Amino acid sequence: MTRGICHLSQIPLRADPKSSSEMVSQLLFGETYIIIEQRAEWSFIKMDYDGYEGWLSKSSIHIMDISQTDSETFLQTDLVKHTNNFLTNQPLISSIGSEFGEEIYSNKQLGVLEIARLFLGVPYLWGGRHFSGIDCSGFVQVVYKCLNVPLPRDASKQQKNGKSIAFKDLFDGDLVFFDNDNRVSHVGIYMGNGKIIHSHGMVRIDELRKEGIFNSQTSDQTHSYYSAKRVR
Repeated sequence: MTRGICHLSQIPLRADPKSSSEMVSQLLFGETYIIIEQRAEWSFIKMDYDGYEGWLSKSSIHIMDISQTDSETFLQTDLVKHTNNFLTNQPLISSIGSEFGEEIYSNKQLGVLEIARLFLGVPYLWGGRHFSGIDCSGFVQVVYKCLNVPLPRDASKQQKNGKSIAFKDLFDGDLVFFDNDNRVSHVGIYMGNGKIIHSHGMVRIDELRKEGIFNSQTSDQTHSYYSAKRVR
């Protein structure tokens, strides 16, 4: 089995083996994967963190040499040194949720809402999981990754995790799901006091009512409420 590791701040994961294909997700620095299939300039991989699958370009592949050591921690620590040397000893620019050895890059003293607020203003990007761009489920996944709570990549699968919560019982940090034609298509994090933080256009704070999300500036309804889950 050939294993790889993300050696850049983020790497796009594609739906098909071509650069014009849809980006379905991103790997963050230090995240590992197995290579399932190789095809010309592309490799089909499966991420270790959430089992997500997709295509990486050959130029993005960094093979882990497991013959050097049995310790993945050593490999990731060595990778940080290698990357910093490649950048002429400049600081490595990464994002919350990146992995450095056994450590996940986050502030351990911050709670779920404090971590979520760090993403305010980050633009929406389909498939994104990084400060440069992030989608709704990527936002939720990375925030909870920093708290050592693993969640699936997509909102529809995240909705199957945790304990069901009635709308009236929502508490800070609960996940709130929204649907389109009875299919879960959006997720955000409840902040208390009728507020929700989510990625829609950008990571923003809007009003949450039983009917759904209402834009804080225009008061227009943007999403329809479906369900809520508690994952902590």
